[in-house]
Amino acid sequence: MSNGAVAAMPSGPSWVGESLDAAGAWSLRAKAPYLLGLLMLFDSWDSVVIAYTLPVLIGEWGLSALQSGSLISSGYAGQFVGAIVFGSLAERYGRLPILKLLVVIMSVLALACAMARSYEQLITLRALQGLAIGGALPVAISYINEIAPTATRGRFFGTFQFLMVSGFGLAALCSAWLIPAFGWRIMFGLGAAPLLLLPFTRKLPESPRWLAARGRVDEAAQSLERLGSGALPGAEARPPIAIGGDRVPFAALFASDLRKTTVVTALLWFLTSLVSFGLVTWIPSIYVGTFKIPVAEALRYNAIVAVSIFILPIILRQSIDRIGRRPLPMFGTAIGGVALIAMIFIDFDATAWLVGLAIVGQIGISIGSMVLWPSTAEIYATRVRSLALGTASSVARAASMLTPVLVGGVLQVTGSITPIFLVFGLASFAVALLWLWGVRETAGRKMAD
Repeated sequence: MSNGAVAAMPSGPSWVGESLDAAGAWSLRAKAPYLLGLLMLFDSWDSVVIAYTLPVLIGEWGLSALQSGSLISSGYAGQFVGAIVFGSLAERYGRLPILKLLVVIMSVLALACAMARSYEQLITLRALQGLAIGGALPVAISYINEIAPTATRGRFFGTFQFLMVSGFGLAALCSAWLIPAFGWRIMFGLGAAPLLLLPFTRKLPESPRWLAARGRVDEAAQSLERLGSGALPGAEARPPIAIGGDRVPFAALFASDLRKTTVVTALLWFLTSLVSFGLVTWIPSIYVGTFKIPVAEALRYNAIVAVSIFILPIILRQSIDRIGRRPLPMFGTAIGGVALIAMIFIDFDATAWLVGLAIVGQIGISIGSMVLWPSTAEIYATRVRSLALGTASSVARAASMLTPVLVGGVLQVTGSITPIFLVFGLASFAVALLWLWGVRETAGRKMAD
């Protein structure tokens, strides 16, 4: 941490962590980021697809700005609940069983959304699907971080993250072609693709860190062997990882040694998501409704951001182990904040400037958003990692749920985007300051068990 804001890191790694860092074939472990990354690609697709179908739905169903905001918020409301509930269940029943269940639910409900016949049906289905969407990603990220090697953990996670966030970019790119040609329903229907991918995850073993934490030491050793470990310590050198009971209470995140960490983390997630999801979900509609840009052209502008979302994880994957977790989000969110505030001084006729600044703002906050996942996973111990990630994700969904209604309400009452971009710009600056003063550098540090 730069100037001492976050509590000390938890106790060090166990024999499991040491084994994960030792030599071995690790062939199956190397496949895990690709398998789970492809599954979570459609988690991000399902999460954001409403943003690209909304301009069409507004015209087809005659939705008001407030109704539009409520439709977006319904999915985030489900994610808010699902992230905490299923994060807690993953602490109790394991990472993979909960993850696979959520993928099935998420996919089936994607098909149901594609068949919705009214605003009321779609808003209900999006809320239900949000439960699975919100729960799946924190569990998947817990698993990936718990099997990663310390020295290249950022790169290992970066492979998963590149695929995972590709859903955002693919949704934007595909919407520019699929919606004009086939309508909005196909975008929801494609969210069922994980049903075809799920069978390929059967060979993955449960997280060895989680198994050891549950006292299932022999199973943890077997999991390590399946992942590719070459040499394990003898049975006498395999103590379980103490977690303090079968159930992990939410209050554990606010124990004396974690309280400051949890508060700073929650602020980062809330403010980052306020800006990130606000821009992702409303920029297409603002382009069309406020800047008077045709729908097809607005979707093409979003495709520019989609390309950056493909490139950013690659850049982070190659640099995050070398330069650390803090520098890129710190500078990215600061520059993005400048761009968003500058938008309030630009005339609406200057389309190129407005779109350019909006893109810079989206890219800047996206950097902060992408680094939050690995950083949060690394500062918590195994006993609370999935719960912490679920809680952080839930805080993000709370911001995501608030933002669409807030933006929709402001637009409906005032007709002005000035207060919207002012708030987003100031929030981006606050995020940059939190990364500067409130976050501990975790690159190269062994994860605590």
